[in-house]
Amino acid sequence: MKDILQSIAHFSTTQPCTNAIQHEDETLTYQALDEQSTRLAHMIQQSTKPILVYGHMSPYMIVGMIGALKANCGYIPVDTSIPEQRIQSIISKIEPDYIFNTTDETFTSDIAELITIDQLEDSSPTKAELQGVQGDSIAYTIFTSGSTGEPKGVQIYYDSLVEFANWVVTLNENKEGQHWLNQAPLSFDLSVMAIYPALLSGGTIQLIDKTMINKPMLLHELFQREDINVWVSTPSFMELCLMLPNLDETSQPSMQTFLFCGEILGHKTATMLVNKFPNAKVWNTYGPTEATVAVTSVLVTDELLANNEVIPVGVPRPGTELSLTEDNELVITGQSVSAGYVKDPERSAKVFFEQDGRRAYYSGDSAVYRDGNWYIQGRVDNQIKFNGYRMELEEIEAKLKKQTEVREAIVVPIYRRGKVGHLLGVVATAAPVDDEKQATHDLKVRLKSELPDYMIPRKFEFVEQLPLTNNGKLDRKKVNEVYGS
Repeated sequence: MKDILQSIAHFSTTQPCTNAIQHEDETLTYQALDEQSTRLAHMIQQSTKPILVYGHMSPYMIVGMIGALKANCGYIPVDTSIPEQRIQSIISKIEPDYIFNTTDETFTSDIAELITIDQLEDSSPTKAELQGVQGDSIAYTIFTSGSTGEPKGVQIYYDSLVEFANWVVTLNENKEGQHWLNQAPLSFDLSVMAIYPALLSGGTIQLIDKTMINKPMLLHELFQREDINVWVSTPSFMELCLMLPNLDETSQPSMQTFLFCGEILGHKTATMLVNKFPNAKVWNTYGPTEATVAVTSVLVTDELLANNEVIPVGVPRPGTELSLTEDNELVITGQSVSAGYVKDPERSAKVFFEQDGRRAYYSGDSAVYRDGNWYIQGRVDNQIKFNGYRMELEEIEAKLKKQTEVREAIVVPIYRRGKVGHLLGVVATAAPVDDEKQATHDLKVRLKSELPDYMIPRKFEFVEQLPLTNNGKLDRKKVNEVYGS
């Protein structure tokens, strides 16, 4: 099994001028990535707390990530799209010694020392020995949605990360020097599926930013300009790109592998992709953040599509075992499982446990095993995936309930073709609403300061009273029956 840091050092020597990372006109070679991450590691090596790496698709965010591994302190990626209040919540919980700001914007903190790209480049290089990350060290902590209104910090061991990256490389048939497309923000763990396998195999990471996603023709121009070999994205992003002109094997003969995770891969999308790229490998994978990105895979073929109305998530990767509780909740066991939620023993104890001496996790997903494949049937709780982002509806509801005019609130996922199309907020107000359009606008504006855009309901329904169960609790099932169609 190849080590990530050793591989970067190797390629820094054998192919120093090869681009490790590309974003628009900004590039970093393997030599630059190795040298700059070493500089950063020396600056932060005394820290025992993870460094917060702030930015949006800057190659220097990956410098921060690799530098943190070399310093053996771990990192927390934070995208610029995350609201200030949420960022401050993360900082308050972690109390980092350092924040690496990879943007041109000013970032202030009373807790941590700020490091900028200019400061990094002006620092004096040294050849002093670095400790380097250990297998049982926390490599990264990614914050996901939490039901109490506070995000959860999922801690992933370095051994788990290495095992995962090597597995993805095998899915790509151990090819080296390939061009990997990464669509996901670096604060979203899907990005791990592109970054580390690419670096492990001497490839180039092509970062796609939110401007490109909002302007699809920029994507079209990129695909005409760059020969992408490995595609890593959510299915939703793929659906958007399939509407672009000339995205097929004739125009993009270099495209060899597609890797999907983060949400349901729809049958229609998969069929269109297989038809457009008949010689490429299309992999559907599944896994929660708590189990290092993905734990299963299945190769999507014409035969699989013909025999399945719903695409399975496949079989577990080596070192991972899947099982079911009496309620058909999927349990994940193995080295892939997280170390737990940072500084949150209560929530950790609810879902993490030991099974036969190995780490195990209650996924919250309802599953079934048939005909040699695993199938995910939905959530056993109110956690959903929307456009690849996992979230807990209770977190959005907690923010809604903080608003003065809101008495009670339930957020309902509206499904289209088997997956979440948008979110609907059903709100009981303290007083009658005269102008629903204005009330909707006002709520969205206030929520925008506390939640990422993808967590803000597209529409709102204003009601006098939400239904209750016989126990006097809000009847979520009833609300879903009325509005969730």
